[in-house]
Amino acid sequence: MGIFDKFRKNKEETTSSSEYNNIVPMSTALPDQADSWQTPMLLGFALLSSETCDWESFISYLHKDAEIVIENQPNEENIVFEVEGMQVVVAHMPAPIPNREVEECCQYNLLWPEAEQVVATHRSHVIVSVSGAPNPIAGHLLFTQIVSSLMQMKDALAFYMQPMVVSAESYVESAQMLKDEELPVQLWVFIGLYQDEQGRSAYTRGLQNFGKYEIEIIHSEHPLSDVFEFTMMIVDYIISYDVTLEHGETIGFSEEQRLSLTLSQGVAVENESIKIGY
Repeated sequence: MGIFDKFRKNKEETTSSSEYNNIVPMSTALPDQADSWQTPMLLGFALLSSETCDWESFISYLHKDAEIVIENQPNEENIVFEVEGMQVVVAHMPAPIPNREVEECCQYNLLWPEAEQVVATHRSHVIVSVSGAPNPIAGHLLFTQIVSSLMQMKDALAFYMQPMVVSAESYVESAQMLKDEELPVQLWVFIGLYQDEQGRSAYTRGLQNFGKYEIEIIHSEHPLSDVFEFTMMIVDYIISYDVTLEHGETIGFSEEQRLSLTLSQGVAVENESIKIGY
């Protein structure tokens, strides 16, 4: 059974008792993209406090947690291997990510207030890429297993996938969901938050990797914490059940709740996004 198969099987078996039973069902494919869209390459960075990478520990964690065996040893600080037809590249760069790129992104990561102080101490980084995935879930599952193994190394500080910055401890903790056959969507899709005198707003970054529109909530009257939790629930629903939200439809978490869906130019994201009237 492949990486993706056991998760899909589990989801099918638990759908009848799902917390999402009351959600208004939507179409599950983009008509203009269904035949041509391909899973994009996934790219992220592990930030290390040392100038070297402990390849032995990484290989050991990957084998212990994911049962993935790497037979070839690192070649000039790189490891290239294949898992179920997917190509994996793990490359160590003995220098920090330049121009304070990661530090600047920390301001958007409200769940980790100390992020900037921690990531500013990184002395090298590891580039992780996964390509050739047969579908987005399979690619993200493998990517998470690779990164989680890196985050368990003693010199690991954080994971970075613009604009997401996650502490090593939080990443490993969230990745543990895989053992319960749950999807750690919080590691796959970034949720940004902001507020002004008109209300609280949220936006996503990462749903495009699943062939979906990014979603936004604009000027909500609800508390910022509720806006975040609601957005995360929608993201989990979209990814777990391969749902595509459609312009002009409604969505709700109860029989009474009917929230409008509008496709228009993004406010906090590039290109078009689905606005949810929450």
